[in-house]
Amino acid sequence: MSAEQHLRILDVTRSTNDEALSRARGGAPHGTAVAARRQTAGRGRRGHAWESPDGNLYLSVVLRPQVTPTRLPGLAAACGLGVLDALDASGISNETQLKWPNDLLARGLKLAGILVETARDDAGQTFAVCGVGLNVGRAPRGLGAICLAALGDAPSFSPLAERLRSGVVSRVNAWAAASGERPLDGIRSDYLARLAWLGEKVRVLAAEGGSELACGTLETVDPWGRAVVAGVPYASELVSLRPTG
Repeated sequence: MSAEQHLRILDVTRSTNDEALSRARGGAPHGTAVAARRQTAGRGRRGHAWESPDGNLYLSVVLRPQVTPTRLPGLAAACGLGVLDALDASGISNETQLKWPNDLLARGLKLAGILVETARDDAGQTFAVCGVGLNVGRAPRGLGAICLAALGDAPSFSPLAERLRSGVVSRVNAWAAASGERPLDGIRSDYLARLAWLGEKVRVLAAEGGSELACGTLETVDPWGRAVVAGVPYASELVSLRPTG
């Protein structure tokens, strides 16, 4: 399939993830993607609403990696690296980092959010959709965000959408082909090399309610994808991290 057949571009949709999930349930192949200039009902992790104004890019990619169930939790990290791969081609690699578990920061501010959802298609096969909300021309106010335009790079919509799609698919393919049974096998060294706040003091906040559970140095992310703070591993489903500064 050509890039044009793999990627459909819409002016507006409720949610690119919903569009991609619908297509995948009907059998859309690995690498199929939907991009939109605006969403009316975008969502982020844990069901949070995702502000989706004009001027930015919203993309969702159908993924069907051939991996064991124990490795599947590493998919989000692979997708985050894929987005970084795509943005590195724009010459801003010295500006961007991964925020555990898989969002993107630039200059310490949020540049992109990533949401990976899994489901089964009409044939009973497991698939995933990786949704990316990238601030291109506008940064949502009051959310500690930044956009590509502020970094000196605001590429045109369609080439950027295809670059992101290709980056995610290529990185996921390489991750799926790597040996090992743990989620981050094959990508952990690359992931740690781009991880924000590594070796710095962070606050560990509960996913529900946001209360502070601990404070200490972010020592690493283990092969299972857990953030290790002051010797204690934390799962991304249960906590989030914030810098202390």
